[in-house]
Amino acid sequence: MRLVIISGLSGSGKSVALNVLEDTGFYCIDNIPVGLLRSFIKEIESRRDPEYDQVGVGLDARNLPDIDQLPDLIRDLRSNAARCELVFLQADDDVLLSRFSETRRKHPLTNHSISLPEAVAKERELLGPIIDMADLLIDTSSTTVYDLRDLMRDRVATRADTALSILI
Repeated sequence: MRLVIISGLSGSGKSVALNVLEDTGFYCIDNIPVGLLRSFIKEIESRRDPEYDQVGVGLDARNLPDIDQLPDLIRDLRSNAARCELVFLQADDDVLLSRFSETRRKHPLTNHSISLPEAVAKERELLGPIIDMADLLIDTSSTTVYDLRDLMRDRVATRADTALSILI
């Protein structure tokens, strides 16, 4: 089984990335609780169903308070699972703020006492340990949706097991 975890900052394009995986034949789940991910993987591995040969999972700050368990889980999966890859998407703060001001969506960490800039800063802090584990780090600050789709398709979805991937 190949497991690709898509994580990153809210507004950086995680939904687009997960949709690309789904369009290329991955079985995808967005925002599964971190605590359930291990059980989910055991379940689909036991089925040996080709439908689950490639799985994409979206995990991010919406997964509070369990997000701090994700680095240990990734280490575990990498030592036990056949293939576990982590793709992390990020963008500059001003770009994220602009993207949220252009949509009706609210940032998952905002509330009556936390402003949007504070939420973005808090999310960066929460996801810091995950960034360091990423196999692929994509900055979408100056990337269009179409560019991100192409990048995900070329660098992740259709990549062969032995393909060397370098992005400069």
